[in-house]
Amino acid sequence: MNVMTLIVGESGSGKSSSARNLPADKTVILNTERKFMPFKGFKNFKNIDVSSVKKFNQVVSELAKDDGKYEFVVVDSLTSFTEIVNKYTEVTFNGFEQWKQYNSIIYDMLQGLKSLPQQVFITAIPEHLEKSLGEIKGYARVKGKELKYGGIEKELSIVLWTKLVEDEDGIVVDYQLDYKPNKHNTAKSPHELFDSDVPNDLLQVSNAIKEYYA
Repeated sequence: MNVMTLIVGESGSGKSSSARNLPADKTVILNTERKFMPFKGFKNFKNIDVSSVKKFNQVVSELAKDDGKYEFVVVDSLTSFTEIVNKYTEVTFNGFEQWKQYNSIIYDMLQGLKSLPQQVFITAIPEHLEKSLGEIKGYARVKGKELKYGGIEKELSIVLWTKLVEDEDGIVVDYQLDYKPNKHNTAKSPHELFDSDVPNDLLQVSNAIKEYYA
């Protein structure tokens, strides 16, 4: 069952490391950032470096035909993929057509991932918008007016934000995932999917999804 889930957070807040407990032999990482993931055992995962739209689509097409070998797909990250798309459309199209194609490719990417038989997790860096009275709200970072400021989030049922838990001295003592929306983020989840703090662990998130929709 694939209830595609977005993980949003600043660099170093635990987005990539949240995949550490997924079974390495059952997980494919679409590594658009082309970097080592920040956890032990990364070399045991099926890691595919993605540097072009063509390569991304090719891998997704192959995963769609998977016979059950893989259970999880991690896209790390949406932010880097949109940068790849932006560079591609800049050199391939002109004027309005550039942004039309950019939006179309991102939309098709999301629909393709939604259609996969594996559980898909996507990471993203936030972009912050100052709203009225100096209030700041974060959204998944993406170029293009149609997709900015909630355009990505509306395509998913689950959006989790990384949350750092600090002690009284300001030292980080735990990493968690926030599923409750507030005026500063776009977190959301189905009613009663979670009822307590969510560990920074995508395997536990996946188990909760399976139990909820069983």
